[in-house]
Amino acid sequence: MIDVHHHCLPDVDDGPRDWDEAVALCRMSAEQGIETIVATPHVLRGRWSNTSRAELQSRLDELQRRIGASPRLLLGSEYFFAHDINEALAGGTIVPLAGSRYVLIEFASNNIPPMVEQPLYRMQLDGWVPLIAHPERNMVFQAKPELLVALMQQGARTQITTASFAGKFGDKAQHAALDWLRRGMVNLVATDAHNTTKRPPIVAEARKIVADATNDAIAEALFVENPRAVIEGRAFVYEPELPYPTEKSPFLSRLKRFLGAS
Repeated sequence: MIDVHHHCLPDVDDGPRDWDEAVALCRMSAEQGIETIVATPHVLRGRWSNTSRAELQSRLDELQRRIGASPRLLLGSEYFFAHDINEALAGGTIVPLAGSRYVLIEFASNNIPPMVEQPLYRMQLDGWVPLIAHPERNMVFQAKPELLVALMQQGARTQITTASFAGKFGDKAQHAALDWLRRGMVNLVATDAHNTTKRPPIVAEARKIVADATNDAIAEALFVENPRAVIEGRAFVYEPELPYPTEKSPFLSRLKRFLGAS
């Protein structure tokens, strides 16, 4: 597996507290079959700024030294959405995944900000691809998946958490993950691992669930091929057809009305 969402850097967010825990998490990941990890520290104003790329790269290099050659570590970030995301990208305070054009973006679990489609669209005009982190754990997307589809029709892509398939984030997240998988709304999966106990990397169990729900080829695309495309800055190998019509879809109008409300 190539894991493009993983909190393995110590003492930068709610991931590992120290070097020993970070090393243990990386080694557990390797045991789960993860060959490459993109470290994605939270970028959240007022709590975890993590805007110094040089400092983060230094921590990544030290962690790689401590664990050895495997798994391979690359740098990225998980940006908590704000409407000035394009200014942050232009200023270099957001680290794209493995230096690619893909940017991992998370929303709060209980809402979607108004007017979100405008900055996400502008990102793409500047060459970036917004990758929405764990939408299956968002209450709004769970209740109204057509809103997520509308963002995907505009060019956003989705990352589903492996643990959601295994039911570790509750029934609603598991139902959304499996339903969206069958509907073609999943672009890739990642562990979003934080530690070795409460938020460990879950791979084998999730991959079996995905393969059983679809087939081995799709599981390979979601766990390996599409994540590899991310770190290499290429288009996805597997691009399923979305479940609703594009362009003239009434859901796009609904999205604009919903997200444009103050």
